[in-house]
Amino acid sequence: MSIDNYNNFELQAMRKLLMLDVSEAAECIKGSMTTGVTVRTWQRWEKGDFSVPEDIQNELMGCLQWRSRLIDECIEEYPFDSDETMQIKWYHTFEDFLVDYPDQIKLMWRIHQSVCAFMFLESDNIELSGTAPVNENSYMHKFFSGTTEEQLERKRMEEVLKRKGIE
Repeated sequence: MSIDNYNNFELQAMRKLLMLDVSEAAECIKGSMTTGVTVRTWQRWEKGDFSVPEDIQNELMGCLQWRSRLIDECIEEYPFDSDETMQIKWYHTFEDFLVDYPDQIKLMWRIHQSVCAFMFLESDNIELSGTAPVNENSYMHKFFSGTTEEQLERKRMEEVLKRKGIE
């Protein structure tokens, strides 16, 4: 997959991989537009009537990179070759997701769902459950809570720059 010039089929595949319907994609993948795009515009991109703007392509790629990173980290944490069944919490609705991650947005819920679906489908010992306890030590929990080492370091750097008057 190239980062430039997604065709309409690739755009649709990427949207579906992130578990977004067309209206959610139009709302959540904004590019440089603060209000998102219209559903009709997104449909036209997927139909192939218009090319996908570069900022939208870049944002989608960023979301897929987050997804890949989360999957890699989950594979490290969950032993795929274990006989023990591991549970991952599945959030059926965005509102359910907000209970554990109150500062998150719908796009992050969909990325979480996509990662969980991947883990479930790729492993014989992963079970999805709406009542599973949240593993607060897991990378996935830290990622969605904004407390991974990378996120904390970024926050520290932003604070230093802010104090120095650099934004």
